Amino acid sequence: MDATEYMAFVPLLIYGIALADLLSEWKRFFSPDELYFPYLLFTIILTEAAVYNIFIYVSLVNELPGQTYIRYLSFLVPPFLFLMVTNIFTPERGEHTRDYFEAKIPVVFSLMAVFIASHFLYEMAGNPWIRIIMIILLAATAVFRKHWLMYLIGLFWAVSLVLRSTEVTT
Repeated sequence: MDATEYMAFVPLLIYGIALADLLSEWKRFFSPDELYFPYLLFTIILTEAAVYNIFIYVSLVNELPGQTYIRYLSFLVPPFLFLMVTNIFTPERGEHTRDYFEAKIPVVFSLMAVFIASHFLYEMAGNPWIRIIMIILLAATAVFRKHWLMYLIGLFWAVSLVLRSTEVTT
């Protein structure tokens, strides 16, 4: 293994830790007293976001050789932000899902907006307007805490998922 292969592993490890945390939350889907639709929706969205970010990171690995240390650190920003989002998003054992999620809306949605914005550091594929619209929707949800905005984000995410479904890594 060369140094680049070792360096490429770190962001994937961080995404993997976050994904494991998210997947442990799927058990709440089968507990009627813990089932809360906005939380369920964003658990699914965040899970897909983790998988998608691993998918797009694979194409960035080819860019690692010859990068400066600071540039390499910029590749770590999105995984760290995503890990922060999932750590704040997931309630501790015994906490009521709805109450926890409602209390954390400003922090979770603000960090999600920053996470998506961080992709402008290195990944410019696709239409940047999709990201910009999603950042605006997430920030508005963080500020106004309206559930209809959460459902709009879910709809917009579903549309973007369809648009991204034909992407191929290089």
